[in-house]
Amino acid sequence: MSTLDRYILNTFVRNLALVLLTLVLLYGLIQFMETIDDFIEHQAELKYYLLYPLHLLPLIISNSLPMAVLLATFTTIGGFSRSSQLTAMLSGGVSFSRISRPLFLGSLVLALLVMLSNLWLVPWSSRESNYILRTEIRGNASQNISSKDLYFRDGNRIISVNQSFPTKGVVLGLTIVEFNDNFMPTKRIQAEKAQHTVNGQWRLSEAVIWEFVPETRAVSSFAQQSQLIVDLKRQPSEILQLWNRPEDLTVGELLQLSEKLQEEGYDPKAYQVEKHIRFAKSAIPIIMVLIGIPFALQRGRNASFSLGIVISLIIFVVYFILHSVFAVFGAIAILPPMVAAWSANILMALIGTWFFLRIQS
Repeated sequence: MSTLDRYILNTFVRNLALVLLTLVLLYGLIQFMETIDDFIEHQAELKYYLLYPLHLLPLIISNSLPMAVLLATFTTIGGFSRSSQLTAMLSGGVSFSRISRPLFLGSLVLALLVMLSNLWLVPWSSRESNYILRTEIRGNASQNISSKDLYFRDGNRIISVNQSFPTKGVVLGLTIVEFNDNFMPTKRIQAEKAQHTVNGQWRLSEAVIWEFVPETRAVSSFAQQSQLIVDLKRQPSEILQLWNRPEDLTVGELLQLSEKLQEEGYDPKAYQVEKHIRFAKSAIPIIMVLIGIPFALQRGRNASFSLGIVISLIIFVVYFILHSVFAVFGAIAILPPMVAAWSANILMALIGTWFFLRIQS
């Protein structure tokens, strides 16, 4: 790598570090303001004030990185243009492609890091921070927050959960409804929390039990127990199919779950789309550099930092809208999962390439 390449790359990395640090602090502050009421209301232990943001940090960095790369690109090229360094490079016979090469090299390294983190680190971050917030801080009160339950049929019973944490062996908001051979309800068990013990046995906390007369569906008995042991015949790993947050699953778990749901006749498209999105997100740093360079050059020496923020926000919002729309199209089977995951990237890459080639010419 030549001295010029190192100089351009070092400038880009310094700008990226500064912008990323700023965005992470802002993101973290907003997240803190949103959750501080929960910490205070439920009298969270002091250690969770530190553990929660630490577990959330990889997710915050991952969400902040695309805009940080875009703004760092704009700042780097805009700074070279304002200080006439870009003019000096071009006058010295250095082509614009040559000047841009270190930025694309840096974005390629970032893309590889993003891909590796999306395989495990980011899902782990989302999973662990969500577990701390919902179980350790909010506790049983968290059952009133989510209104979406997922369920499956298991023989003569239906098992429903509000949310599951397979690695912890914990499910929240568990409901079990048992039926007779005529599919008439005979018993209903509802618990705020269930902890796996061994061999499919689960310990239910704050369980409420109803028994019914099948013919009339009238309640024949009612009981409450602080602890109840039931046999779900399910290991924690098998509760993955009850997980209602695909973004909390690693790529391996998404692959395993997609195959299992397909074998059992369920629709796995949401998990298939999420699997492809993980890899599509890896290309975002390269696309942000491709878009940021021509937009910075269009303003020449007038490419101020404040203008870069405005342009970066507009581009990021456009990308986010496209990404969300195509993801929905994939989830409802209008588009194949791979097409839905990559369409926003392809469109933005085509736009960036057109601007880049136009500036270069």
